[in-house]
Amino acid sequence: MGNRALFNRYFNPTKNEYFLDRNQMSFPAILYYYQSGGVIYVPNSVPREIHMEELDFFKIQWRQPQPQALPLPKLSADGTVEPRSRYQAVRWRVWEFLESPDSSIYSRIWALLDVAIILISILTVILESMPELDSEDNQRAFSVVDTICVAFFTFDFLIRLFICPSFCDFLRTPLNILDFLAIMPFYLELAVGQLIQGSALTTFKVLRIFRIMRVMKLIRHSKRLILMGRVIQDCLSELTLLLIIWLMGVLTFGTVMYYIESERNNGFDSILHACWWAVVSISTVGYGDMYPSTALGKVVGACLLFISMVYLALPMTVIVSKFNKAFEKFKEDEVTTEQQKENHKDILRGKHHQLNNNGAHSPEVRA
Repeated sequence: MGNRALFNRYFNPTKNEYFLDRNQMSFPAILYYYQSGGVIYVPNSVPREIHMEELDFFKIQWRQPQPQALPLPKLSADGTVEPRSRYQAVRWRVWEFLESPDSSIYSRIWALLDVAIILISILTVILESMPELDSEDNQRAFSVVDTICVAFFTFDFLIRLFICPSFCDFLRTPLNILDFLAIMPFYLELAVGQLIQGSALTTFKVLRIFRIMRVMKLIRHSKRLILMGRVIQDCLSELTLLLIIWLMGVLTFGTVMYYIESERNNGFDSILHACWWAVVSISTVGYGDMYPSTALGKVVGACLLFISMVYLALPMTVIVSKFNKAFEKFKEDEVTTEQQKENHKDILRGKHHQLNNNGAHSPEVRA
């Protein structure tokens, strides 16, 4: 209903009304969603599946939490925008600047700068591990670059945390958790590194592994990667079942192969070693470090390879099917979001749009 282009499809110019041939018992709940600011309930007289179809028709997100957003400006009775404080206005602009790279050219430049800093940070982590660059001057230069990158990440994280609509929702968001993990090792090493010496310091430096989490920050700048993450989340039940079947196959074939090849001294020294061979074979990698030498062992290995090809093909159909559905919905949501952004900008400019631009009475909406 917030998309004027889609809503106008149901306008009847003869009767000067919008006619929606939908479930009448569900419409009061749909209307209440807009009146209450996002509260969804299922009427007692309507089956849940039918009401969910109505929510999908009106483009109301119910499968996943709504993205964080600051509250929209309120309209008074005469249609004008209620005055907001200077802090609220600045907070709104900063949030839009950071979360909507397409909102302005400056937002796009900031997003590109963030991507560049991420790439520089990852390159620094890689270069400082190279033996030929392991000199005191180079390590000092890498430390300076890493400090600058972490300072930028920290500033970006704190600004988002300060202006976010809800601290709890912000800290529960996976992308924000990844941002925190990307900067956490630097400050831990800075705070504790001076207090420990010797082998304890070497053990503590294992936390530097978390610096590679900075590459995950690139997900924030790619809607396609976010979409892929949501598809994987939707497929968790299928992937869990796949993992269980994989474990069963590894244990079964590993145990069988151990009792067949254990007397040949060809690497199958225990069931655990044989399970490693099963893992490599099921993944069709085949390192060649272990392989059966008996005729019966080769038959079992051939059976495992055939089963592994079927095993690898099974989840792809489910994942591809769900990804296609999610991608189609993603494109529809992009159109709706763009229209909503335009409507929000009109509200911020203080404009109150009427449904009829000729000054006539507003058309009725019937469901």
